[in-house]
Amino acid sequence: MWIKWVTIHESYGLPRMANECRHYLEMKGIRVRLLSRRTQRTGHVYVLQVPEKEREQALEWLRLFKERL
Repeated sequence: MWIKWVTIHESYGLPRMANECRHYLEMKGIRVRLLSRRTQRTGHVYVLQVPEKEREQALEWLRLFKERL
């Protein structure tokens, strides 16, 4: 069965924030994939994606994580 992935976070520059979000969501039991691509202007873009079925829960955990920072 195919998994439809949805983007919940994008970071530009260094992958530090995207990695921290990924680790936090993985500790909460949510499957996450981190993709990166090179751009001409900003250097790199890091995209955090979760399965569509887990999107709402992941967004809630991500909001709580960002409030703590």
